[in-house]
Amino acid sequence: MNKTLSILLAAALALLTGSCAKTRTEATTEATDRVLAAWIRVNYGTAVTPNDSGVFVLSYTPGTGASVPDSGYVFCHYQRRTLDGNIQSTNIETLNEQLGLKTNLSDFGSDIWQVDVGSIPQGLEPIIKSLKVGGKATVALPVGQSKVTSSLYNAFSSSESENVIYEVELDNVVKDIYEWQDELLKAHSVAHYGGMDTVTAGYYAKVVGQPAEADSLNDDVTVSFWYIGRRLDGSIFDTNVRDTARKYEIYSTSGSYDSLTLSYHKDLSTMLSNSTFVTGFTKAVHDMRKRDTVEVFFRSDWGYGASGKSGVISEYCPLNFRIWFTHSTNGDEI
Repeated sequence: MNKTLSILLAAALALLTGSCAKTRTEATTEATDRVLAAWIRVNYGTAVTPNDSGVFVLSYTPGTGASVPDSGYVFCHYQRRTLDGNIQSTNIETLNEQLGLKTNLSDFGSDIWQVDVGSIPQGLEPIIKSLKVGGKATVALPVGQSKVTSSLYNAFSSSESENVIYEVELDNVVKDIYEWQDELLKAHSVAHYGGMDTVTAGYYAKVVGQPAEADSLNDDVTVSFWYIGRRLDGSIFDTNVRDTARKYEIYSTSGSYDSLTLSYHKDLSTMLSNSTFVTGFTKAVHDMRKRDTVEVFFRSDWGYGASGKSGVISEYCPLNFRIWFTHSTNGDEI
């Protein structure tokens, strides 16, 4: 077989394979759409019809509060379930307790999602945007309307394969999530430290323990430290202090309860590039001197960001850490 013929056959096979894959995908989508339409007929008769996107709005109360701003942030209670009633995810506390899904609870009661960035299912987002604060809706999403282009949030998946139902309630809206967090941090500084100034946007630090003589750390050394991580409400989410973990019921047999280490560099960018800790934590260690104890609290962009840390920290959550040194890796007490 000559080279030209081989290339032509390969191209034809690839085209056929791609065509078959597309046909199977289309057939699967059509099948799930039929299943959803049949489920609607059985449970709602002809009273509910799909909108132009194929989404079924099962219930809708518009609300009377503030509207959702363009590219703004919505605070929502939600429940996501399959057609057979199986709840897959929710931040409703009573349901979480019944189902043992406490890791889905939000630090703010509501989940926080940004609209207009492709992170909310395309069939659900217009419904949420049409609500005002206090509004609620229940919608049945076909597979084609359940996907997201940016999987930032734990409530949503970028690879849907089944019809799902969302119940959402709009609790609050803000235009700028970072301005909102700045207000939280400012109030936190007043409540716990008598008010503090900051020269770095979204980041506060206060030395709460320091000996009379506190030298700077040497460049390019590894330091060991203890820490306690809190949310702004005071609840502890992480620590390497064993007794503290047990006291606050976050102890794990797989956790590390020895002092942790971090490579210290006078150049912050070098330190950040070599650190596995969040940016705000690494900056705090960078700015400390020998034998310091420091309290730092910062916005989510210094922490776990828009997506949070699954099962531990929810999206857009500011954090508070207490950090104190023990020694350097060469054994010198610091």
